[in-house]
Amino acid sequence: MISSSSRSTKEVDLITAEVNQLLDISPDPSLLVSNSSLEILAVNASLVEFSGYTRGELLATPLETLLPGIQEICQDENSNLELHSLQGCKLELVNRRKGKASVQVRANALGNQRRYAVYRLSSLTNSSSDMGLPVPNAAQYAGLLELLEIFNQSTLEEALDIIVRVGKDMLPAESFGIYKIDSNHPQLKAVILDNPSGFLPQTISTADFFSHYKESQFSPPYKPPLSPLMERAAQKGSSYVISAPLDNANTVSGLIVAMGSADTPPPDKFKALRTIKLLVAAAEGVFNNFILKSNLTDQLTSTTLKKSIGDTINRHIPEGILYLSPDLLIQQVNPSAEQILGYAEQEIINRHIDDVIIGTDRLTPALQDALDNIPNHDLGQLEIHHRDGSVFPALIKTVPVCVPGSEKIQGILIFVQDISKEEKVRIQTQQLERRALVGQMNAIFAHEIRNPINNITTGIQLLDKILPADFKQKDVLKGISDDCDRLAHIMDTVLTFSKSQSYHRTPIDLPALIDRILNRWIPRMKRTSVSHVLKVENDLPLVPGDDRALAQVFNNLISNAVRAMEDTGGGVLSVRIKRIQKASGAPGVQVDVLDTGPGVPSEVRDRIFEPFFTTKPDGTGLGLSITKQIITMHEGTITLEPLPEGTSFQIILPGVEPKEPRE
Repeated sequence: MISSSSRSTKEVDLITAEVNQLLDISPDPSLLVSNSSLEILAVNASLVEFSGYTRGELLATPLETLLPGIQEICQDENSNLELHSLQGCKLELVNRRKGKASVQVRANALGNQRRYAVYRLSSLTNSSSDMGLPVPNAAQYAGLLELLEIFNQSTLEEALDIIVRVGKDMLPAESFGIYKIDSNHPQLKAVILDNPSGFLPQTISTADFFSHYKESQFSPPYKPPLSPLMERAAQKGSSYVISAPLDNANTVSGLIVAMGSADTPPPDKFKALRTIKLLVAAAEGVFNNFILKSNLTDQLTSTTLKKSIGDTINRHIPEGILYLSPDLLIQQVNPSAEQILGYAEQEIINRHIDDVIIGTDRLTPALQDALDNIPNHDLGQLEIHHRDGSVFPALIKTVPVCVPGSEKIQGILIFVQDISKEEKVRIQTQQLERRALVGQMNAIFAHEIRNPINNITTGIQLLDKILPADFKQKDVLKGISDDCDRLAHIMDTVLTFSKSQSYHRTPIDLPALIDRILNRWIPRMKRTSVSHVLKVENDLPLVPGDDRALAQVFNNLISNAVRAMEDTGGGVLSVRIKRIQKASGAPGVQVDVLDTGPGVPSEVRDRIFEPFFTTKPDGTGLGLSITKQIITMHEGTITLEPLPEGTSFQIILPGVEPKEPRE
């Protein structure tokens, strides 16, 4: 807040050369006063002459010192903005020589909020003629008060309209126009024109302007016309024409023109030129005021936009950003930093950075370098601690913050990038590359040992035929033969997983395919006390796929389910098939394969589809990997859905509508 002894921004803006000129038109000693502080804000030349003070001395003199007793009257008027008690009240004015002169005070409040007032003083000891002042003019008073309102207008058009209206009344004039230089054409263009008789043109060429209107001029009709406007006035029978250029920072920027009617005698030349000078000052003040407002609005809009962009980037950038003061206390963090480090902003404001970024001794030297104005210190990958104690890899960079044009450090920015996901992807990629290499080696290995296994199997079969039936070691030969069969199966599985498959796709009736597979498993399910249920929705789409490959998928899933339930003494195998609609709107088929077996332990669920991972002593770890591979090649998905008891695999495959309805 600004104290009563200090001028507010509004008051300072109001005290301009334009306001002084507006007061100077009043023949009475006049002053502009703040109603709240009773401070003198502006005075006119008549008051300077009447009081003996200089203008600067009057502005520094308390109102109560100049007019003793006025403070008491105004204090009673705090609730009465019309200042009725001051109208015609008699006081004594103390001049510079400490002499006193009786005066009558009249006050007029200004503005909607009545924050200011114009005080006019009339001497009671001397007549107006004795003071050497012209007789007061009521139109001048009214015009002066109305002109003071131009700075309270919300639009340029409203302010200019007041100037035109006051100008027409004070001169008086029939036509009145304000012109501004057109930046796109060599001309001056009317920005406001009150032109009932068509005396004034819409535009004035710059050639005419610089030839005839660079100086203020007044021309009654008896003078020979010296300019196109004067000639136009003479043709129209106008009593006079007056013009004055607008000046902006010593550069001519426009023109004010007024013409009198044929029925009105021309005004006094001195009075007319003085009035047009006042109107020019008012117009220049209005244009400058609104240019300033426009520039400030543009700057505010630009600043607001930049701040909004900065805030948006700060909120959405994936990197964590911490702003530190020069003493390394945290002043601000963005949402990403909160998420990466696990702290809410209010928890760590004004805490030392060493209390928040923990786990590395490389940060402190980098911060010291930043304080020494060494730019962009990239620390590379570090291991730091989350709030919960977990360790994660991060990339960290420090950047000193300086005011443009100064080397003084205002703070430090720390950028933190969590690369846990990237590191995980990198490790997984390395694992996949290693597995691909192992797969190639396994394929070579399987191919190379298949022939020896076949030779062993053939030799055992030959021995079985030539040895007598009662040969005591036939059980050993059978065990060797079974092991060879198992090795051959493993080799076939490895080759299937390792080599690229080409699928012959045709529209498949998936329920019929699964029903055939279930029927083949019925004998074994009966032996192991496993029952099955197949639920199929009507109006299912067909599935474009390879019949043999999809049969391998569901045969493997059913085999796993039956074997799991064998170990628990039986159970129920459920297969549900239904239509779905994909996000793209295309049809699809969802198959759920559920069993009531022991389920999959939670600690191995994430690895269930990994190659060579198995929980069975005799498993290869490739069955579900091959299943996922086939489903993926069919543009589908397979997921393990956890159940309280048992296991559920969900398969989603794309569908196509059958060309003909099913029977």
